[in-house]
Order: sequence, then C-alpha cells, then structure tokens
Amino acid sequence: MVARVRELLLSSARLFADETTMPVLDPGRGKTKTGYAWAIARDHRAWGGTDPLAVVFRYAPGRGAEHARALLAGYRGILQCDGYAAYKGLAAPDADGPGATLVFCWSHVRREFYELAQKKTAPIAAEALERIAALYAVEAEIRGKPPEERRTTRQARSRLLVEDLFAWLEQQLARLPGGSPTAGAIRYALNHREGLQRFLEDGRIEADTNTVERAIRPLCLSRKNALFASGDDGGRRWADIASLVETCKLNGVDPQRYFTELLTRFVQGWPNSRIDGLMPWCWADPKTP
Repeated sequence: MVARVRELLLSSARLFADETTMPVLDPGRGKTKTGYAWAIARDHRAWGGTDPLAVVFRYAPGRGAEHARALLAGYRGILQCDGYAAYKGLAAPDADGPGATLVFCWSHVRREFYELAQKKTAPIAAEALERIAALYAVEAEIRGKPPEERRTTRQARSRLLVEDLFAWLEQQLARLPGGSPTAGAIRYALNHREGLQRFLEDGRIEADTNTVERAIRPLCLSRKNALFASGDDGGRRWADIASLVETCKLNGVDPQRYFTELLTRFVQGWPNSRIDGLMPWCWADPKTP
C-alpha cells in the first residue's frame, strides 16, 4: 500500500520533501541511535488542485544524499524543499536535462532572521522580517486561486519586492563583518536565490515547505511517547504505518476505521489490480475540505 502511494506521489507535478529524526534501538549496544524518516507530501489546495492529499515516510539509517535519491528516484517535477545539500543532487543539471526543479523555502529564510531579531539587537534582521512579511501578505490573498491568477499577481506585486529584498541584502552584507550571525543569515538567502525566486514564475508553487512540515509534526510529537523503534526493521514499519495514518488524517479519514476495513478486504482476497480502490482518500467524505 505504501509503495503504491509513493508511486502515485511521484507522478505528481509538484511535491514537498523534508526529513526528521527517529530514535531507533541499536541492538547489542543497549542504546538508541538516530534514524531518519524522509518524507514526501502532496497538497495542491493552494492553487485549486484536486489531487488527494498524501504523505509518505521512508525510514533510513542516515541523512546522506543516497537516501534522498532512493525516495525520489526518477522524479522530474517541482520539488519544494529546504536548502539541505542532499536534495540539491536531485536537480536537473540544465533546463532541459532530467531531474527535479528545485524550489527553496522562504520560511527557512525567515527563521534565520527571526532567531536574530528575537534578541532585539539585530535591526537588519528585523527589517528583513518586515520585507518577507510583505511577500506573505500577497500569498495570503491569492491562496486557493487558479495558478495563472497566482502567477499574474506575483509578477505584478511580489517580483519587485523580491528584487528589492535581494538588492538590499547584498548592500547589508557588504557592511557587516563576515563572521557575524546576520551575515550568515543573509548568505543563506543569497546562496539560494534562484530557487527562492521560482515561485514567481509558476502559480502551482508555494512560497515555503510548511505543507510537509505540518505532515511531519505528528511524527515528531510521537518520538517521546514511542521511546524508540526496535531497530532498522522497526523504523521501516513505523514509517510505513505513519504514512497511512497521516494520509488518512490529511483526508479527514478515521485511521482506525480505515485499517479495520483495509485488513478485512485483504483477508477477503481483494485483488492487487484494484489496489487504488484501497487508498486512504477513498474513505474520505466528499464534503471534507
């Protein structure tokens, strides 16, 4: 079931990706080690898309680029992610080459400045937050609108805001000591400029990766309650169950009811050729937003 959900997600025009830690028992040592749940998610509601919401987690014992490639092998669509280097290896080498189109996250840029602004001693960070807030104000107005309308609005209102922001960041960077925290936050934004600007050109793109972060949050909250997975096999089982549970929740489906009816159909010999009829969203109330 989880493999099929992943196949359906990889056929999508746009995906979100992220990863988070999982405590995993390390047999023979009497301790736990850090495993990772890599996630891909789909949610097209921001531009009026109707594909079912879904998330798939895949367990891996590490955070290397090979695990990102294993999860997203062959993906050629729009991949919205943070600036982690593992995802950058999935990008198309040129405009016409195979690979994903990477889009980076304004929320991650904002966090870099937010932590500095909280100390009340970084006026540049505070102004950066105000400029980014202006972009999000536009995004709030166009949420749920058709892609072309979103693109047109961004071209008319957001493009100049983005151009002015990057020009201003370059000016501020020239004034700051290279090792200062504010300079580091500015360099993060400038180094990811191309991927941060892509949302201006395509109305299907979001400004951030908050979609997948929301999908991951229940897994993060359960880490303490679960204590640990029983080794790498337990991590894989945890990721598989979480994939179906969280996809149920995204579609307003009661997970317990879903698993009860799913397992009943398995026992009764449901044919594999009709597996798409067992997807969690098939249990969704059509009135559920």
